[in-house]
Amino acid sequence: MTKTKTVMIVDDEPVTLNFTARILEANNYRAITAKNGQECLARLEEVLPDVILLDIMMPGLETREILSAIEKDGRLSEVKIILLSSVHLPEAEEKGLLAGKQVVDFIAKSFTTRRMLDAIEKALTL
Repeated sequence: MTKTKTVMIVDDEPVTLNFTARILEANNYRAITAKNGQECLARLEEVLPDVILLDIMMPGLETREILSAIEKDGRLSEVKIILLSSVHLPEAEEKGLLAGKQVVDFIAKSFTTRRMLDAIEKALTL
């Protein structure tokens, strides 16, 4: 029996957070949620997800700061990060967000369930 994979969803939009968590749970993932970067980092003290779905546009900590904190924590070195955002890919590239060592994909909102699940499955094989 394989271990249930854990996915952390970090998004400041409650509808996106809850809807995404329900989809993941319906597809046999353990879903953990955080509504901003600070909550994400606090939750990472308690749990070690396999994948993080990280929204780019949130109040509080900048995405770059969140990525940096994750990269500096040796316990999190195997965690894969998929960026989610209504920001377009060129803008994310321009901000240098895709250069993060653990960033493996970028999903533009609004995404399909299949696109999200495919991205997670791919990240789990890297």
